[in-house]
Amino acid sequence: MKGTFVIIAAVLLLVLSFLLFTNIPVFQKGYVRAKSRLADGVGPVLEAMKLPVRGMNLVIEEYIDLVGVKRKNRELKETIGKMELENQKIPELEKENERLKSLLHLVEQEPGKLIAARIIGEDVMNWFKCILVDKGRSDGIRERMEVITPAGLVGQVIEVNRWHAKVMVVNDTNSSVDVYVSGKNTRGIAEGTGQTTLKLKYVLKNDDIEPGDKLITSGKDAIFKRGFPVGIVINVDKNKAGLFSDVDIMPFNNFKKLDEVLIVSK
Repeated sequence: MKGTFVIIAAVLLLVLSFLLFTNIPVFQKGYVRAKSRLADGVGPVLEAMKLPVRGMNLVIEEYIDLVGVKRKNRELKETIGKMELENQKIPELEKENERLKSLLHLVEQEPGKLIAARIIGEDVMNWFKCILVDKGRSDGIRERMEVITPAGLVGQVIEVNRWHAKVMVVNDTNSSVDVYVSGKNTRGIAEGTGQTTLKLKYVLKNDDIEPGDKLITSGKDAIFKRGFPVGIVINVDKNKAGLFSDVDIMPFNNFKKLDEVLIVSK
C-alpha cells in the first residue's frame, strides 16, 4: 500500500513537472500565480529576518562612533593638559625674566666688575649654608669675592676650582658681616645662625635701632665693600640681661629660592 502511494506521487510529480516545463498557457498562468502568492507570503518573513541584522549594524555603527568620540575626548584632554602646563610656566618665566633684567641692569651699570652666575647646587653637608655656582677660576673668580643679587648681599666665595665656585651665604654660622643701620649711626655684626634669620650682635641697648630698619654693609670688615643691602630688622629685645640688645634680622635674599647671582670681580 505504501509503495503504491509513493509510485502514484512520483507519477503526479512527473506529470506536473512536464506541464510546467511546457508552455501550455493554463498551467503557465497557474504557476505564475502560485509563485506570486508564495513570494507575497515569504516577503514579510524575510523582512522580519532582516530586522536583527539591521539592529546589529546600528549597534556596531554607534559603537564605532562612541570609540571615535572617546578618542577625541582623550586627545582634547591631553591638549588641555599641555596648555594648562604651559600656562603654569608663564608666571615662572615672567619672574625669571624680571630677575635676569635686574641682573643685566646691574651688570650694565658696573661693566667688567660683575660676573653673572647660575646656582647649580647646594652643599649637602651644610644644606642652608653654601651654594655652588657655574663659574670658576677660568671665568676670573677668586676666593673672598662678594656675591650679590639686585636684592642685596648673598655671601662670599670660599672655594674655587676651574669650572665652579662655592659660596658661603650670610646665613652660615661661620659668616659675620660688619653692618650699619641705614640713616643712623648704629653699627653691629650680622652673624649667621644656620636658620632663616640672622642675629645682629654688639648693639647697645641705648643705640638707635627698631624693627623696620634696613642694614647695609659698612665696608669696615675688610671683606665686603660699603653699601650692599643685607637685611631688615624684624625684632629688637632690649630686656635681655647684659649690655646688648637681642636683634633679629631677615635677609633681603631668600636663599632657598635663589637661581642666579652676581659675583663682584673688582
